Formats: sequence, structure tokens, C-alpha cells
Amino acid sequence: MKAVGIKVLKNNLSRYLREVRAGELIWVTDRDEVIAEIHKPTTPQPGQLSRWEAWLNEQERLGKIRRAKGTGPSLRELLKLPRLNVKVNLQALLDETRADPLFGVHHVARGRSLCS
Repeated sequence: MKAVGIKVLKNNLSRYLREVRAGELIWVTDRDEVIAEIHKPTTPQPGQLSRWEAWLNEQERLGKIRRAKGTGPSLRELLKLPRLNVKVNLQALLDETRADPLFGVHHVARGRSLCS
């Protein structure tokens, strides 16, 4: 989150819009009073922004999520990777996860987790 005066914003508008595009929230100030904020759209725009993208923008603006900045492989590319032929005992994995103190689960009874 950044605060910028009107004159500085006007003189560097392209730079600040690039920062907004990257997820930054810009507060516009006039004589040290916040008068506006600039952020990614949070409402769907017909033909331009999906409801999902608008929701993600809103959650990011509220600080509830932080999007990855890296340029890793796409999901489509990941799905092309060869799959390993390994058998997994899901019950054993679930029991191990439930017993792990890092997950905050202290007792498992009748298949239900009981957290303190």
C-alpha cells in the first residue's frame, strides 16, 4: 500500500498504474488527506473481467490472499508431466496427518478430528 500526492501521481501515472496492475494499492492524497484509492477492479466488467478474477482482486485488496508473482509452469503444462506409478495408502496418510501436532489436532475418535 502506497500513498501519493496528486501532482506526483499525475507526473508518474504510467509507473503507478503498472504497480496497480502488479497488485499494489495506491492511496491518492491531497494535502495529506486520503481522497481516493486506485486498485485492480473488484467488480466484473462485461467481456473483460470474469467474476472469479474480480473476486480474487477483492480478496487480494483486502489482504486475505497474496497472489504468486513468479512465472511458473501453467496448470496445462503440469498436467502433461508423466505420472508416477506409486501406490498410496490414503488411510495411513490421513492418520499420519491427523496425528501431526502442526495441524492442531490432538485427538482422533471415530474418524472425526477433535481440536482443542
